[in-house]
Amino acid sequence: MSHGARRIQVLPLELRHPFVIAHGSSSVRETVVLEVAGGAGEAATVPYLGERTVDTLAALEELAPHLESRIGAVEEIRVPPHVSSRAAACAADMALFDGLGKALGRPLWDLVGAPEPLPFETSLTIAMGTPDEMAARVREMPATIYKVKVGGPHDEEALEAIRGVTNARIRLDANGGWSPERAVEIIPRLERFDIELVEQPIAASDDASLGRLKELGAGVPIFADESVARLADVDRIAPHVDGIVVKLRKCGGVRATVEVMQRARALGLRVMIGCMIESSLAVTAAAHLAGMCDLVDLDAPQLIRNDPYLGVTYQGSQGRVPSGAGIGAVRRDVQV
Repeated sequence: MSHGARRIQVLPLELRHPFVIAHGSSSVRETVVLEVAGGAGEAATVPYLGERTVDTLAALEELAPHLESRIGAVEEIRVPPHVSSRAAACAADMALFDGLGKALGRPLWDLVGAPEPLPFETSLTIAMGTPDEMAARVREMPATIYKVKVGGPHDEEALEAIRGVTNARIRLDANGGWSPERAVEIIPRLERFDIELVEQPIAASDDASLGRLKELGAGVPIFADESVARLADVDRIAPHVDGIVVKLRKCGGVRATVEVMQRARALGLRVMIGCMIESSLAVTAAAHLAGMCDLVDLDAPQLIRNDPYLGVTYQGSQGRVPSGAGIGAVRRDVQV
């Protein structure tokens, strides 16, 4: 859809391998790109977050006309509070920051007061599969950190197979796929594989059980992902975990993500910045914030085969933010 100075597009993202997590499996994901006010923003469709592509499109069609005037200062970037769609808010907020950065000749990290981004070390996600399939993907994609999706019946066997082919650091992400009882039982057993952390071991609605896992002190830090999206969630979850995962799409844009990060820091939590299955537009925007975080999980461009944007670049597990104003990501189809 194109309306004068703005364009809204749905783009399919084809995965290199089926992306299997505790919530389900995907081979293609959709993402929505908004171009407005001289910038571009992205809203990935994430099945388990409940917003469909059609919902994002409807919200952006309503919102976009209010965004067309140029923004002159960071303080002016405010998505109208009546917007209930976090996907639409994410795309709009990102586009406004990108447009302002380009207009001022300043990169995104500078606009939000983040440190100038150094090359960062990111984990690479290994989706669920048979133990042999997961070990084969590790061999196929050498990295220094892997985030292994767990929450199925063969987690221990999968870690055994993966440890048979790599000495890299391993983080686990259950996406809420374990019951509290299963988590209590299995996390101590998996500790022998030298696990750096466990992300969202149990359902997002069960803060108390998360807290009990932390109290068990199995030696593996517990991070919340699906349990925390908005600023108000940080205070609620803080007593129960060691750290949180922030994502632009989940939090609703750049500004909201920075606010969540700052509150988590104030409460003594560690912060990992992550991503959805999304293009290099959104992942590059997130990478501008990497210097404000303890850990980085920004690997989506390495998982898709038809990335429509050029942005963050990778050499093994190391990512590098492009120079340039705004987000610094450009459409492949407008390269000259």
